[in-house]
Amino acid sequence: MSATVNGTVNGTAGDAAEAAVPALPGIPSRFGLAFSAGGRWAACLSAVDDHVTLERWNLARAVPSRRVFGGGTVASGPGRREPVDRHSRPLPLDDGRLLVVRAEVDAHGTPAGHGTVVAAQAGHGGTTVGRSWAVPSMLAGYALASPGAPQTVVLVTVQDEHRSRIWELSLATGTLEPVMEIPGALSGGVWLDDGRTLALDQATADHRADGIAVDLRERSWRRVWSVAAATADRIVACDRRSGTLAVTTGLPGAQWTGALRIGLWTPGGGRVRFPAALNRPAGGMVPLAFDDTGAHLLVSEVSGAVSRLLVHTRADDRLEPVAVPPGLAGAPASWTGDRIHLRFSAPHLPPTLATAHTAAAHPPLAGWAPVRRAPDVAADWRAADLVELPGPAGPIEAIVYGGPRWRERRHLVLALHGGPLSAWRFEFDPLFQHLAAAGVAVVAPNQRGSTGYGEPHLRAVIGDWGGPDLDDVVHLARGIVRPRRDAGLPEPVVLGGSYGAFLALLAACHSPDLWSGCVALAPFTSADGLYRDAPGPVRDRVARLDRVGGGTDGARDVLRRCDALTAPLLLAHGTRDEVIPVAHSRALRRRLLELGRTEGTGLGYIEVDDGHTAVVQAWSRVLRTAVVRFCLTAERISATTTEGR
Repeated sequence: MSATVNGTVNGTAGDAAEAAVPALPGIPSRFGLAFSAGGRWAACLSAVDDHVTLERWNLARAVPSRRVFGGGTVASGPGRREPVDRHSRPLPLDDGRLLVVRAEVDAHGTPAGHGTVVAAQAGHGGTTVGRSWAVPSMLAGYALASPGAPQTVVLVTVQDEHRSRIWELSLATGTLEPVMEIPGALSGGVWLDDGRTLALDQATADHRADGIAVDLRERSWRRVWSVAAATADRIVACDRRSGTLAVTTGLPGAQWTGALRIGLWTPGGGRVRFPAALNRPAGGMVPLAFDDTGAHLLVSEVSGAVSRLLVHTRADDRLEPVAVPPGLAGAPASWTGDRIHLRFSAPHLPPTLATAHTAAAHPPLAGWAPVRRAPDVAADWRAADLVELPGPAGPIEAIVYGGPRWRERRHLVLALHGGPLSAWRFEFDPLFQHLAAAGVAVVAPNQRGSTGYGEPHLRAVIGDWGGPDLDDVVHLARGIVRPRRDAGLPEPVVLGGSYGAFLALLAACHSPDLWSGCVALAPFTSADGLYRDAPGPVRDRVARLDRVGGGTDGARDVLRRCDALTAPLLLAHGTRDEVIPVAHSRALRRRLLELGRTEGTGLGYIEVDDGHTAVVQAWSRVLRTAVVRFCLTAERISATTTEGR
């Protein structure tokens, strides 16, 4: 991914440009993980900054081994090289070959409307290619391969929000033939047999989501899992021995809070059953995979900032925990024989493949081993701690970088997550790593509105954006600031992305004496303004989650309150932001200039030629460096009182 950064970067009055920001190794990420049907192979994409490579993992060995394909490219014909990019989707086949599906994009990352499929294999001399196929109509797509031999391989392509197409790919004859067109956007996919019937998730333009079964031989499809027009109903996993499906549904009024119910459906067994153990209050579980016998289902559950793994035994509706180190473990997963493979990350560990070993007789699991052969795993990344801080309505869990004496670090950032119904998770975060490497302590709280802490904690902000969550942020800041003032240390910088940027701006306006600076990455200025300006899906979410908007007195409208903001501000937004229009940051910048701010002295403004996620997560090295430099130079120190301010 590349990004162009324009605008004035330094946002403090002094020596922002002089601040020394340490160089980090290239920031790694691993995504697009997929498993072969037989569970012997895994494949994924790995990126270090803008360089994307294709990886294949041999899971048949005692310790999975990793191989990088083609130095980041896959050959697709004589004299031609096709780059593997972030839009590629790999799939390993049971025989070790790889399929790579890529949706083409233009120079700005906009879908070009067509795609490519490449079949590749590792040889002694490098990567060899069997065939490549052009797909004429495709905004997004991926491949699926059935169990058994020979494997049935299908390509699922989304042509637009109203229709998708299924293709059958024959590696033996080299043909790619269209099978059928289906209404809506298709995603997911589990095989109900050895290659004739495929189950997919179907989302229609009216936001209905159902599970459907596609008969490739009859070229027909039918809806097999649907609760109501207002629910999101999905097929997640299949035990092909019994035909049992693991399904999820978001009940009306609950799907947008992340609350799912897990059901099991068996052919001939009547209605879907919702086992009590899989649907306990505030459970928040997600099914991952059945074992070979179908007797056990692996599920993940978010518990605070970390995730847990559990094994559900169908016969007696029993859950047993899996011993997992603190971090984030989850989909996708493969359970074959006595081993489970799945994605795992922790603050000091970039996303990688982890292996869990089952006990000889039955679950729970007996061992755990993140793969440590990838070079990015060996880097000296900073660790973090989980800390409980006192809040106005009860304890607030926070992820903290900076060691046990983090409160005494000269530079400290209070980081606010997006959402609002989201949370910081105990996983690798490039921006936090860069701040920690520069000696900046980071406190990332999961204030009210965060998921993983039960319904009351989550629902406190529904209809009240910038209410209880702002109270939590200000309360935490006051508790941090008091001893820092006594020690002559600067106040913290408040930093946020997306909704967190809106909340950070509100906090900087509400209690300007608490902050040395404010960093807002892709903010909106009010809920009312976001509802007016944002794309349809975002407007729908605002309508569901916010009943207050800007308020009649403008108390939660940053444009109307920014005259109270006295801390230096760094504002960044993507020109191609598809969630929050860049006009919100431009309007705030314009208003601050009208109020007398001087750009480059107390106001930094950056526009990045990229989308929402890239800015919020500070993917660009240039943007990330600008944020770290700002936090190092924001050193406003206040007296214990605010007199004279």
